[in-house]
Amino acid sequence: MDIDGRIDSFVRNDPSRAVVLRSTRGRDLYTQRNADRSFPAASLMKVPLFITLLEQLDATQVVKRSDLGRTVYPSLLEVFDEKHEFTLSELGGLMLATSDNPIAACLTDLVGMEAVTATAARAGAHHTHMRVGFTDDELGLTARSSITTANDMALILQYAATQPKLQPVIKALRNSMRNSRLPLRLPDDLHVAHKTGSLRGLAHDAGILYGRDHTLIAVFLTENQPDTATVGIEIGDCIADVWRLLGEPV
Repeated sequence: MDIDGRIDSFVRNDPSRAVVLRSTRGRDLYTQRNADRSFPAASLMKVPLFITLLEQLDATQVVKRSDLGRTVYPSLLEVFDEKHEFTLSELGGLMLATSDNPIAACLTDLVGMEAVTATAARAGAHHTHMRVGFTDDELGLTARSSITTANDMALILQYAATQPKLQPVIKALRNSMRNSRLPLRLPDDLHVAHKTGSLRGLAHDAGILYGRDHTLIAVFLTENQPDTATVGIEIGDCIADVWRLLGEPV
């Protein structure tokens, strides 16, 4: 099976699944399925959020733990003392690496949703719109109001990877703690700079694989899925096969 065939076997003519693969180094590769279909962005919106912070604010500015919100869900912030201080850059990195919602809510308040949408547009992602934040009250049905596309996420990742000032974004993505999708079947020492997005029935992963001979942007967006845990495994299986077909070690 070739790469196009492998992507077809993942998508299965399902409009609720979208894929973009785009190489930036090595073998020339660009393939896409449903790449301009809008999906709820979920936590993928945290990528342009951190970009906005780095481009528009003083990233050395300090925020106290006591100034950050609370959540009924697990948060790494709970292990820090109330008097602990973070720089904005550190908060952005922790937000991406762990997908922490209270941090995302704080940073959204600082930069504003319209600024995040404008950042995406500057990257060429004109179908990405931030319309809802990350507080507990916003994690219900309204959480689906922010939207993106597979093509847009590929453009946002490429933008982050090519701007020297945005290397903290790539560093944070390379240290993601949520690795049950794109990195699932890949070697542990392979650098995969990626961000997941999850809601009920929705499983996304968008990232950059930095291989021996190839650098590959890979975006998988899905919704209306009956079992998102299984979808995560399917994403991992699919990208591992693609990586193998490119001649990279798996």
